Amino acid sequence: MYFSPQSEGAGEAFRLGEASMISIVGAGPGDPELLTVKALKRIQEADCILHDALVSDEILNLSRPDAQRIYVGKLYQDGQDQTDRQEWINQMIIDLASKGQKVVRLKSGDPMIFGRGAEEIRFCIENNLDYEVIPGVTSALGAASLYGIPLTERGKNSMVLFGTGNYREGDFCDLESFVSVLNSGSPIIFYMGLSKLVKLAQRLIENSLSSEIKVQILSKVSQPGACTFEGTLGNIEQLMVSEKPPMPALVIIGKNVERLR
Repeated sequence: MYFSPQSEGAGEAFRLGEASMISIVGAGPGDPELLTVKALKRIQEADCILHDALVSDEILNLSRPDAQRIYVGKLYQDGQDQTDRQEWINQMIIDLASKGQKVVRLKSGDPMIFGRGAEEIRFCIENNLDYEVIPGVTSALGAASLYGIPLTERGKNSMVLFGTGNYREGDFCDLESFVSVLNSGSPIIFYMGLSKLVKLAQRLIENSLSSEIKVQILSKVSQPGACTFEGTLGNIEQLMVSEKPPMPALVIIGKNVERLR
């Protein structure tokens, strides 16, 4: 999707070089073969790539040899102030665009699913920058297909919930919703939820969910070193201690969550 600052309601355009464009691109879960054709084209055309921590070297190496690559990512507990980090990214976007450069803001997965894509879109709109958004395969959908885990299936469930397991003031913010969805037979996929998984399992059991409900942990989806772990709400603490699943990892919980292969 392409948006021009000349469109109705955009106001007076920020005057950039004709070639400038901000492409907010989803890189998928890691395997370069899971890039969309359009994402690959933008990476190969880019003058500068602002990339997240989880974008693989194999994908970055698809760029031109003379393209500038700038790391702007974050890792779990790396101590960065996220407001300061985003302001720094925004300033770089302005600086590079003002030079007429083609800028790719390369995000793992899909920009609009826990990717802060909305923040950068709003910034582009507020500053009258030409921008586009190119979807990517979000890791949840990639993992489900790669490991043969149906997220919806006729006669079993008709929805799936994506969540982060947001934890505040001593409990999970969406616990009631989690319990309701799991009771319906539908699964929940947790992004960035591995560190709170044991506590989440305890709280779900305390809310009358069966300890036999299945838990799938999918680490480093489509990347080198990818691995999977299977347990239940009742034994997940033991599994975490014995197996130590690596990050980044997705967690899928549900009574019908099973691998078909």
